[in-house]
Amino acid sequence: MLIGLMIFQGIDRWLHVSTLGFPSLCIMVALVPYLLLRGGKVGRLFVMLSVLSAGLALIRLENAPEVLTEALTRAAFFQAFLTAVFTLQEAASRSSTINRVGLFLISQPLRKQSILTLLGTNLMALMMNMGSLVMIGTLARDRMVNDDTGDSGATERGWMTAVAALRGFSPTATWSPLALPPVFLSSLYPEVSLAETMMVGVVISVAILAVSCLFTFWQAAAIARKNHAPDAEAVPLPGRSIARLTLLLSAIFAAIYLSAHRLEMSTSAAVLVIIPVTSCLWLTVGQGHTFGSLVEGPLQNMVFHRLPIQAAETSVIVSAAFLGPVLIALFPMEEAAQVVIGAHLSGAWLLSLIFLGIIALAMIGLNPVLTSTLAIAVLGDPGNFGLTPLMIITVILPAWALAAQFSPYTGTATIVSRMFNVSPERLVFVRNGPFMVLSLTLALLAIHVSHPR
Repeated sequence: MLIGLMIFQGIDRWLHVSTLGFPSLCIMVALVPYLLLRGGKVGRLFVMLSVLSAGLALIRLENAPEVLTEALTRAAFFQAFLTAVFTLQEAASRSSTINRVGLFLISQPLRKQSILTLLGTNLMALMMNMGSLVMIGTLARDRMVNDDTGDSGATERGWMTAVAALRGFSPTATWSPLALPPVFLSSLYPEVSLAETMMVGVVISVAILAVSCLFTFWQAAAIARKNHAPDAEAVPLPGRSIARLTLLLSAIFAAIYLSAHRLEMSTSAAVLVIIPVTSCLWLTVGQGHTFGSLVEGPLQNMVFHRLPIQAAETSVIVSAAFLGPVLIALFPMEEAAQVVIGAHLSGAWLLSLIFLGIIALAMIGLNPVLTSTLAIAVLGDPGNFGLTPLMIITVILPAWALAAQFSPYTGTATIVSRMFNVSPERLVFVRNGPFMVLSLTLALLAIHVSHPR
């Protein structure tokens, strides 16, 4: 069903074959029982909320069919987009090249390892998404120097590797064409092109990474001076492997860019088409699979294991995408907008509230997909507050990225905590707490300095 959904959505968004919209909606409805059975606790909660909101819409709204069709269409796109991106995980997880790079990252002395893990996770996230966290966690857990407790997550090296992976993963969400936030936010403001959003996202990503590297190096240096932890045997720099990965990433992004500009495809359609094709080519040309071994090995594993697991893990995001249009139709957004206008907030204070609100709500389990949709609906025309759509996007992008590492309920924190056998609450609020305070302070200062009062 997931592969069918991905194919239907790819053809629909590339060739505008509207008749494929109906089977996509049918697949989304058919996925609901599976997600209710196999999703995590938070995922099942969001799926149940989606079902209840759909029932409420049918009772209260005269245009319920149109609203629910729009909501299902958005959810289908999100699920298809994520499925396409996750197909790349199968090829990446089987790559000896990526494995060599991962071993290099986690085998260095503590200070060097912390920085390289942060940057390496960021690089791997471009191809493997959350699979990069699983790979880094598995490699680190296997090679980690354990303390007397025998618990890899209890050592200082374990904690530093965990927070470095957490900090390195999220900044890609601000600019990568394989990430949802730029594509999603550009769709909410048609006057802002995806290219503009991604350019802004690159600047934000560099800023977050710079602060993350400096803070992580300081933390690792303090731990090294205090504990004098023994270092693992370092693996030599795999220069050829790094060059290959760089060329592969460049080829993927170039193909997406050229498809979007030469074939009149949207960037989202290019991702839906190019990434699955790239995955198959990587497995056949790059890893030597024949058609038979490709079907019996990687594709079989992807269909029966990897994609069903990913569907359960992404059910929160997909449900949030569905809930957005339904909640906007159910609640009086115009009255809420008038309340905001009547508060006479300056642009800087309004942007600060949006930024903090998205992160705070993420900390209690509300995905930025939903909160961003509601915030933009309540604001209405940004010109009423002396703002532009690009200013709103510039604030939501870092809020989305930071929420991924500041909430114990996100997939990012959940995977990292599971891989290192640590508590997500302790990982986020205790070990990553000082960085959280620093990041929020710097972000709010940047908002007030760069935006009108």
